[in-house]
Amino acid sequence: MNTSKIKGYFKKLLYQLRLFAAECLIPAVLLNLCIEGFSRESVIRPFFYMIQSPLVFLYNTLLICVTLTVSFFFKRRKFVRFLICVLWLATGITDFVLLQFRTTPFTAVDLLLLDSAFSIMGHYLTVFQIILVVLAILLVLGLGIFLFLRTKKETVGTSRIYAGLVFGLFLLASTGFTNLFMSCGVLERNFGNLAQSFHINGLPYCFFSSILNTGISKPASYSEEEIDRIVSSITASPAPTATPVPQSGATPLPTGTPDSTGSPDATSAPAPEGSDKQTITEHPNFIFLQLESFFDPTLIKGAEFSKDPVPNFRRMKENFSSGFLTVPSIGAGTANTEFEILTGINLDFFGPGEYPYKTVLKDTVCESIAFNLSSLDLTSHAIHNNDGTFYGRHTVFSQLGFDTFTPIEYMGSYPTTPLGWAKDSILTEQIMKALHSTEGQDFIYTISVQGHGAYPEEPVLEHPVITVDALPEELSDSYYELLYFVNQLYEMDRFLAYLTATLEEYEEEVVLVLYGDHLPTFPFTDDLMENGSVYETEYVIWTNRPAGAPVERDVEAYGLSAHVLNLYDIHEGLFTRFHQTNAESKTYLEDMELLAYDVLYGSYESYDGVVPYYPTKLQFGLDPIRVRSAHLHDELKDYFCLFINGDNFTPYSTAYINGEKCKTTYINSQLISVIGFDLTEELNIRVAQVGADSYPLSYTNEITISLAPALYERN
Repeated sequence: MNTSKIKGYFKKLLYQLRLFAAECLIPAVLLNLCIEGFSRESVIRPFFYMIQSPLVFLYNTLLICVTLTVSFFFKRRKFVRFLICVLWLATGITDFVLLQFRTTPFTAVDLLLLDSAFSIMGHYLTVFQIILVVLAILLVLGLGIFLFLRTKKETVGTSRIYAGLVFGLFLLASTGFTNLFMSCGVLERNFGNLAQSFHINGLPYCFFSSILNTGISKPASYSEEEIDRIVSSITASPAPTATPVPQSGATPLPTGTPDSTGSPDATSAPAPEGSDKQTITEHPNFIFLQLESFFDPTLIKGAEFSKDPVPNFRRMKENFSSGFLTVPSIGAGTANTEFEILTGINLDFFGPGEYPYKTVLKDTVCESIAFNLSSLDLTSHAIHNNDGTFYGRHTVFSQLGFDTFTPIEYMGSYPTTPLGWAKDSILTEQIMKALHSTEGQDFIYTISVQGHGAYPEEPVLEHPVITVDALPEELSDSYYELLYFVNQLYEMDRFLAYLTATLEEYEEEVVLVLYGDHLPTFPFTDDLMENGSVYETEYVIWTNRPAGAPVERDVEAYGLSAHVLNLYDIHEGLFTRFHQTNAESKTYLEDMELLAYDVLYGSYESYDGVVPYYPTKLQFGLDPIRVRSAHLHDELKDYFCLFINGDNFTPYSTAYINGEKCKTTYINSQLISVIGFDLTEELNIRVAQVGADSYPLSYTNEITISLAPALYERN
């Protein structure tokens, strides 16, 4: 090869590099500043970030450059580059919007939650805002079509080879810098506080990490021998001695008022050691109550209220076992706290921002407190006064061993908050219904929703029961939001009073474990909290059979269920016993990660290679919904209305006629009506429970009615 040809190749390569600088590098710098501006909710802060962390800024610019170089492979280079820029800007804008309603930034896992997001969009955005979003999308589509039609096609030819070299060069450089910066500590490998990590490492790096880093990475020490060592340490350890039952009747609670929890007057000893698993009456009923955004607002430094927002919860803390509960998120992530409580697995082992409900648990069965208590013949129920499909619970709860699931679609009429969320007062009836649904003992996992945001920034309560009299300066802009929130807390606290008063009268022993899933979406910081952490809520273990002294202990969410069961001398399950026996081990977290990887992604060495759990056949609702009869009303000649009689209909009951979904009107629990359907000789009728996302959770039996030819011919 002569010298002139070599020079020609280098000239073409240099041309591609100059083209790259003009068409990719400069746009990448501008894009990086824009998306970091959205992420930091500021026009100025991105420039401080660029000056204070130049290596991180340049690295993230390089990542954006790599995506833009893809455009060189296409003839319509400008159009493709426009699409890539739009995607980056959309990522920044989405992050900005989400940060207005929660404290965790936008990650790739959020894309798996789009179905759930659409179902609750009305709680966060006004009609006007939704219209603006639609118009913005249409504008971008219109501009994209214009560019596609008007931009000239570029000559590609051999330039694709050089484009490939440039793309490969910068991809290789980004990979090398990623490894170098992580090893030097310039970039974080693991994200403890997701919001802070996005600001430290930059949105592009963190977002790509959320795409590439999912699940639990295989630990370097994972082996059959290591798992055997951990399992042996669990089985070799003596069963933990049950400490005194964590309740006290030393200070009787007042009764007869809506703000009381009732006066405990009955006592009984805890279940004896070595209890016979066949004798289910030796174990109490367990109710776990996960309260949406619930916490004691008097923990906010400098905050003052006209009256105590949570008087009943406070009395329960004083008289029953309690403590601070470290949860995996703030402002959002209900399902992740739920995951840790139910499975005993630390969420930190997973990728940044990941929801195991939307990833591994979609098709993987997992040990849980529901499975473990089923070995003691407890029936497991899940209850949630919100959509059953949210976070994929309608499928995940089967993988976690629940027997029944009662979401809002299976509840009757209910009161709502000014924001449209169901109030928690409806849950008492559903909990009692679950307790009465079996002859034996029950495990009931209840998820509330009343405290959910987004909280209104203007006054919506005409006569608030509680007023906010003082706030720290950092929260001064959140006055109306906090005013609304503490009044919802007060109602939730009254619900706790009614629930515990009702459980007081229940003939069987009941243990109620209640806790907040995370702090609400306010600009809280550790310095603003009396307890010094925004990742802490509180829990209480209440019972209608108090005995012994309260046990005060701060726990992690993944250790709460093991702690509760240990107090009642129950040690069923691998993770339950692991937490009960190995919590003080120096390799506690490392060993927990090995076990978690093994049972979710590994070879199941913990179970001798055979998974002992199978998905349950999840029953939706406790009351069977049936169709008994139907009749056609045609007195108006040209207007047909079908009335369907049955049992346990709810406002979510939707009729399907000949397989077609029909507009359905709820009249009462035994009657619904249908209009706007096609008449045929035979009508095959069944009813489904359909939530906000139009997904049918279950169907009733099908009945068929025959029509006179004159009727369907007239149609």
